[in-house]
Amino acid sequence: MVLPDTEWMRHAFAALVGQISPETDQLILRARASGERWVAGVRLFLVAGLSALVLAVSPSQRWTGLTLLLVIGLLHALLLAWLAFRVSEPWVPWLSCAADVTLTTAWMVFVLRHGGAEAVSHARTFYELYFLVIMSAGLRYDWRLCLWTAGLCIVEHALLLFVLAGPLHLEGALEDDFASAGPAVRFVLLGLGGVIMAAVAQRAKRLRLMVGVDHLTGLSQRAPFVERVDEELARARRRGAPFSVAILDLDGFKAFNDTFGHPVGDRALQLVATRLRSAVRKSDLVARFGGEEFVVAFPETTVEQAHQRLEHIRAELARVSIQVGRGEQRQVTVSAGLGSWPADGETFEAVMTSVDARLYEAKRRGKNRVVAPENPIGPPPASPPPVS
Repeated sequence: MVLPDTEWMRHAFAALVGQISPETDQLILRARASGERWVAGVRLFLVAGLSALVLAVSPSQRWTGLTLLLVIGLLHALLLAWLAFRVSEPWVPWLSCAADVTLTTAWMVFVLRHGGAEAVSHARTFYELYFLVIMSAGLRYDWRLCLWTAGLCIVEHALLLFVLAGPLHLEGALEDDFASAGPAVRFVLLGLGGVIMAAVAQRAKRLRLMVGVDHLTGLSQRAPFVERVDEELARARRRGAPFSVAILDLDGFKAFNDTFGHPVGDRALQLVATRLRSAVRKSDLVARFGGEEFVVAFPETTVEQAHQRLEHIRAELARVSIQVGRGEQRQVTVSAGLGSWPADGETFEAVMTSVDARLYEAKRRGKNRVVAPENPIGPPPASPPPVS
């Protein structure tokens, strides 16, 4: 009996798990927090606008409980703003989206309850606010939040229609104005709005990641790397933990490029980046700073530990073979300088100055070696530098 090929099923399942698992990329997490703060500011402005709109529905009528509802809306906006700026937990955007949907529904119930049949025509405006809430969910770079928000809009709007036709006894006005498009059509529109914003959020997430990634090697670029390093340094200061940084530079890369051509040089950079990424821990930070220069940050790692690991990385990279012609290969080597915080300075720039000086010292000593604050571990490598 021939069993069906389940390889594609395993890949599909792995992709699904990757989509629904918690986000770990720090670039996206920072963008999500920034989006949450932006929504919090807009929400404060919107609550004031909605308050003015509610008062404009019937300015001559004094509605019971209006002041209380306005106060609740203001507290709602202030509380979510406090969460956005002070709490960095993954449940904050989920709570924020749900609270926005519920507040929109509460406004609609209040207007219809106190405005009577003449206020039903204004309820269409509040229904359209559901789409604003769904759109704001897309600013969190999470397609799941968009679907979650759209689902809540559908559920709460269905409950609202039940209340309109039941306890409020507004079915006549409901049929003439608010329900002219039909409940099913409105539910479909809310669902489509959620699906579209989910696609937009996913696309925005990919574009956001591309902005901070070097397109040739797939490693982080300088700006997001320095931002991450600043965060790690702040954490190291709070905990009193060590922090080490290294610069790795390909030996003789300009001559290599001139000899074998830029396409071969690009391939060499890609292979080195791939091997470098696989040789470090998930908690380590790797970036391409430009040209043939790479930087690795080792959080919570002493300079001695980083030196040992950097020697391992240097040896791994020395085994990378580059196809430069038919049946012809070349090895590339790297020289590295290593430094640590706070021994080499209180700021990242100060540490990098010391690390850069040690990199040049490694070049001066013959390349293909690591220069650390103390004597290098072990003897110099026995293999000669490459032809490049």
